Amino acid sequence: MKSIFSFFAFFAVMISANAQAKITLLTFESFTFADQFDTEYGYGKIEDGFQWGAGLEFEIDPGTAVELIYQRLDSKLRYDGFDKTYTGDIAINYVLLGATGYQPFNDVVSGFGTLDMGVGFTSNLEETLLQDSENQTRFAIGGRLGVRIAPVNSKLSVRLHAQILSPVQWFGGGFYFGTGGSGAGVSTGSTIWQFNLGGSVNYRFGGE
Repeated sequence: MKSIFSFFAFFAVMISANAQAKITLLTFESFTFADQFDTEYGYGKIEDGFQWGAGLEFEIDPGTAVELIYQRLDSKLRYDGFDKTYTGDIAINYVLLGATGYQPFNDVVSGFGTLDMGVGFTSNLEETLLQDSENQTRFAIGGRLGVRIAPVNSKLSVRLHAQILSPVQWFGGGFYFGTGGSGAGVSTGSTIWQFNLGGSVNYRFGGE
């Protein structure tokens, strides 16, 4: 986790070296819906839950920006293998770098879309859930569509969004459950698609 925040700090310093850079502090508050997934040896379900996060957005021009974000979901996981059922707590974390495009509707409201790529990793796994497994790190993708409400001459803004996040479950291996038993790794792709609805309260600093 320390290396993640160090990367955040380094990225921010590099971009903000331009005195005119407009940097926005992002917050994330979302509700993530439950999602089921399949493996070669069984199937599982990640329960719904509250997702939170933060990040930085760096304006490239008035209609384009680059963002670096961190998001976390604390939830419950149930996995039904052929020989045993595993349940427990799980935290799914995402660190993503992405590009955002804005389309103004008027002086206050803009539509936006974001495409992100980065890593997704699990933490806080209970010993009863994955008895012989370590926390997993996978390439991840995500995207958001929504609206931004930004009053003229105000540094504060509010965004409402729908978001999809997906760790690429089978890339380089899969998730493994239990003693010498369950696992996956049959192809490149993902059966985990986490959908959330939420918003953010943001503060812009820098620039004019």
